[in-house]
Amino acid sequence: MPPPSNGYLAFAVFMVVAVSSLVTMRARSVQYRAMVVVIFLVVAAGFSGSISPTLPSIGFWIGTALSAALGLWARLDHRGTAHRWLERASVGPIVLHPPFEDRWRVAAGGPDPRHNHHQRVSDQVFAYDFLRVAGDSWDRPILAPCAGMIVHVENRQPDAAPDEARADRARPFGNYVSIETPHGYVILAHLREGSVPVRVGDAVRVGQEIGRCGNSGNTRGAHLHVHAQSQPSQSVDVADGVPIAFLDRGASQAMLLEFGDTLG
Repeated sequence: MPPPSNGYLAFAVFMVVAVSSLVTMRARSVQYRAMVVVIFLVVAAGFSGSISPTLPSIGFWIGTALSAALGLWARLDHRGTAHRWLERASVGPIVLHPPFEDRWRVAAGGPDPRHNHHQRVSDQVFAYDFLRVAGDSWDRPILAPCAGMIVHVENRQPDAAPDEARADRARPFGNYVSIETPHGYVILAHLREGSVPVRVGDAVRVGQEIGRCGNSGNTRGAHLHVHAQSQPSQSVDVADGVPIAFLDRGASQAMLLEFGDTLG
């Protein structure tokens, strides 16, 4: 029979490994759901025995091994994740025009999870972060990428300095605009405080200025975040992501963008 400290140690190690593995996974993925089941079973076993000297710690070590294996699977399954993303993204995407005047590049987004941290969040699976190719993104005009009605506006969140990172878990979108379309709500986020000229209920046309690029919300520097979701306002891990494709200037066919692609 192991001493009490062994049971506590095994449980502590399990929780560290389990939580570390969980945060690397895309919400609602196979690995994520399996990890939730493992955590539930191991925690239930721990409470049932009150992590007492009579509870064998072997169960916690088995749970630790399963958690580590699931985390490793999630990290290495790049090809499978990318294939599934492309399959979903190709079905009826909302077609958007460039939401800026000059050329910008994809700093995060696309099928490869190594270059698209948004895939871990259900509403932002098909999201993109854009940075201006030539010069700073800060205070550049942001344009409506589609026609529709404004259904949500956030315009009072403070900006970090243009080149500074900020972790704002409560309001990760910062200042943003939500445009209603027949197939979902298009979100343009991290806008500059006080820069949004449109109001809820306004009809907007393609190319109309709806704000300026800022550095508000949960951000790593001034950039534009674009995604579409099934609900009109900020709803992280509650709404479902809606695929989007972009029609570049002068192009006749919309395309799914990948990390490093340019648009505008």
